[in-house]
Amino acid sequence: MYVIAIVGAGGKTSRIKNLTREYVQQGKSVLVTTTTHMGLEPDMVLFENLEDIRQQLEKQHVCICGSPVKERKIASLPEEIYKQACELADIVLVEADGSKHMPVKFPAAHEPVIPENVNEIQVVMGLHAIGHPFCEVSHRLELVKQCLDVSDTDLVTKAHLEKLYLEGYQKPLQEKYPNAKIGFFPADHSHFFDLEPLKFY
Repeated sequence: MYVIAIVGAGGKTSRIKNLTREYVQQGKSVLVTTTTHMGLEPDMVLFENLEDIRQQLEKQHVCICGSPVKERKIASLPEEIYKQACELADIVLVEADGSKHMPVKFPAAHEPVIPENVNEIQVVMGLHAIGHPFCEVSHRLELVKQCLDVSDTDLVTKAHLEKLYLEGYQKPLQEKYPNAKIGFFPADHSHFFDLEPLKFY
């Protein structure tokens, strides 16, 4: 079992789907879940039933699971179910942050929500934000402005994204999870829109 938390903004869902495809093609079983909220996908396991999760992993080598909530989203599994479900898979991908579909973010104090058994944290930010005003592309805008010392109308650069990664994610997460591998994965424009449902039949 190897647990990867996907955090940041502007491409988390696409990265999870691309990683899932890659690992399944390698013959690995993949559990996909969330510690926050995640959109519904076809054939999700929506109830905390370990046997359903086991069967889905055996049949399709991938299971997307969580607890159902309103507005076509799922929330995190109960902790004990999560731990047991992790043991059933080779790879666990956890969407562990929210950004309201914005490509730029600085996390609040309670974010991201990283599972305790994490091995790797991948931080995503959308390169398609570059050249746009911060006020149009930022989640937690005031925190972004404070970190970067920019105004609403200043334009995003790649250097800005790198600093948000370092100050908002890499430094605090490395301190809190010293044994976890942490990396920055800027999402390009084409991958950001690769949002077709996962299908493994």
